[in-house]
Amino acid sequence: MKISKILSSLALGMFLAALDQTVISTASLKIAEHFHHVADQSWLMTIYIAASLLTTPIYGRLSDSYGRRRLFLIGLSLFGVGSTLAAIAPNFDLIVAARGIQGLGAGGLFSLAFAVIADLVPVKERGRYIFLFVLIFGSASILGPVLGGMIASQSSIVGIAGWRWIFIFNIPFLLLALIQAAKHLPSISHLNIASFDWWGTLLFGIVIFGVLAVAQVSRGIYSTASQVIAILTLLISLIGFVARERLKGLEALFPPIFFKNKAFGLTVLTSAVASGAMLVAMAVSSLSIQVVEQRSPSVAGVVLLSIGFGNLFGSGYANRIFAKELSHRLLAAVGLIILGTGFVPMIFSTKILPISIGLFLLGIGTGLINQFTSVMAPSTLGDTNRGSASAINTLMRQVGGLLGVSCSMASIFYVWKVPVGFTANGLTHQQRIDFVGAVRPVYIASAVIVFAMAALAQHMPTPRILD
Repeated sequence: MKISKILSSLALGMFLAALDQTVISTASLKIAEHFHHVADQSWLMTIYIAASLLTTPIYGRLSDSYGRRRLFLIGLSLFGVGSTLAAIAPNFDLIVAARGIQGLGAGGLFSLAFAVIADLVPVKERGRYIFLFVLIFGSASILGPVLGGMIASQSSIVGIAGWRWIFIFNIPFLLLALIQAAKHLPSISHLNIASFDWWGTLLFGIVIFGVLAVAQVSRGIYSTASQVIAILTLLISLIGFVARERLKGLEALFPPIFFKNKAFGLTVLTSAVASGAMLVAMAVSSLSIQVVEQRSPSVAGVVLLSIGFGNLFGSGYANRIFAKELSHRLLAAVGLIILGTGFVPMIFSTKILPISIGLFLLGIGTGLINQFTSVMAPSTLGDTNRGSASAINTLMRQVGGLLGVSCSMASIFYVWKVPVGFTANGLTHQQRIDFVGAVRPVYIASAVIVFAMAALAQHMPTPRILD
């Protein structure tokens, strides 16, 4: 079967999943204003990330046992159901739930694409195919914020609220992706039949949503009892999850032995840090442009083009490095340094030009790192664990994004005291100044974390690729 037909099936599903992760960055404020839940807008992004994070390892482990095709079709179907429900949701709670269903499907669309490539393509040629998918992800990064901003700026389109078309547009493309995947995607895998760790998965889910709960109650609008319950739930479930994983060994959701491979461990940690930094920059800078500069979502989307173009540039350069077999450790370190440097202009200015420059540098760094981690992660744990390795790498990206966005937004709205149900156009000058004061520590903390990871990357061993 021609590789091009297989790639087209994977690419369309992955593109839609990536698009819906970034499209919300410029549209969330308008959606939240529509339902009078502005302070809760981060849920529109974090619930999607959390749900995809929860299902990513499930898809990876089950695909190693039962094949990629079946799981990819399930992912597409869930994503379609979520998109349909989001398009018709009558209130904020239901649109958040619909975004969660979208995320349940997206977890498979992200991770299985790279696993299929690892199945079909020799490792020496894998870089250029993975570059294609990084290119697709970068294109979604470019189109998502612009498309979201343009659509959300419309009060209505043919009598339907403009922002709803963000989800309506998904439906015909999802149907096409389902047809293509069912027809062309092969059921190829190195079968590794093992009992699935459902209890570990349940504990992992509690941990993920415990993180969201702690971030939510930390905003200070909930009682002390609620805060204590959320923190205790998170700690108990985390301890239980770690104990369960150690007990299950190779049958665990995240086999501890995987992380004894230092190259793999540092690779996926780099994924988490880079993804978290990128999504924090996108979410916070978009909000800043609309709140401080009083610009429309469409303008914010155009500004976020910078990170997409930078991503494409960084990915292309990284692909050349892999082709020449240069130092992978150097690639990771340089990517992280460029990524951290991108926060510097945004720390000192809220103007559009400095933000654009910072986002472009962030995009270059993210492109370098994504190419590096996508090639190396599924290549270091052997043939029978490619799906799991790819899934864990994707999951760590989602972990970084979840922690970054939820914690940064919780921090901003904890420091920035504004009325419930506010709109960007109704803020006073002092409230805009206070917003800048709440955002700057988020940028500084993000830069510090990224630079610390760059120092840690210097200790990354040259991976011994098991292929």
